[in-house]
Amino acid sequence: MTTIKATCPGCGEVDLSAEDILLRIGGLATSNSYGFSCPECGDFVEKPADDRIVRLLLSGGVMPMLLNIPAEALEPKQGPPIDYDDLLAFHEVLKGDDWLAQLIGPPAQ
Repeated sequence: MTTIKATCPGCGEVDLSAEDILLRIGGLATSNSYGFSCPECGDFVEKPADDRIVRLLLSGGVMPMLLNIPAEALEPKQGPPIDYDDLLAFHEVLKGDDWLAQLIGPPAQ
């Protein structure tokens, strides 16, 4: 059995088996991560996993979990993020009987 060493922020270096590690692989290298429950303190520790870490964990027998990230989530965003006022305004629109017409706007001519 392969022993994989990882670092817990509170406990320092810990020994893990391949079964102890959750490896998430997404559509982009920046969405890859690995995590484990620290055998010392029990906290769940999650860290980003670059290509080198992914290769090391795979070679150590860690089974990956492939993430299905919708393409829309990876599209560039424009404009400011929504805030609490936007959410409240949306809530108020949904309280009316004509909420769908308000959201989609007037019919195209």
